[in-house]
Amino acid sequence: MKLPMSVAKALNAQVNAELTASYHYLAMSAYFETQSLPGFASWFRAQSAEETVHGMKIHDYILRRDADVTFADISANNQSFQSAEDVVSTALKMEQAVTAQIHDIHTLATKENDPATQALMHWFLDEQIEEDESMRDLLERVSAAGDDRWRLLYLDGEIAGRANTAA
Repeated sequence: MKLPMSVAKALNAQVNAELTASYHYLAMSAYFETQSLPGFASWFRAQSAEETVHGMKIHDYILRRDADVTFADISANNQSFQSAEDVVSTALKMEQAVTAQIHDIHTLATKENDPATQALMHWFLDEQIEEDESMRDLLERVSAAGDDRWRLLYLDGEIAGRANTAA
């Protein structure tokens, strides 16, 4: 069954949002590299890869539903970060925005009587619960470390372990 036009448009916007998030996570990874925090850098690089996978999951779904995939430009990330806390706070806001978009697509799919897209969005809703929780936890820990280099280095080691198990 062909994808309703309004749902296809919303899903295409989500593909672009996921790929944009991937791009921004790479910028965050680069920031941590410049701060000599390789664990954080690796963790954010893994986040980037995960967002690309999410974007491609929706991309492939759109094509399987006999609709066109359209890509938008990804604007340059001119964000300059002031601290680890600034980076993680920005990432949490980004995840919360993605969560809201996915909720909106699920609501639209319900309105359009499109149960297949609703099912796809259920997977993403579950994934976003995990993403939001993970980022909130990281923000809490980074906020507690503050600008204390030793605490950040300790947390960096913990994050590196998590990044390696996620890969």
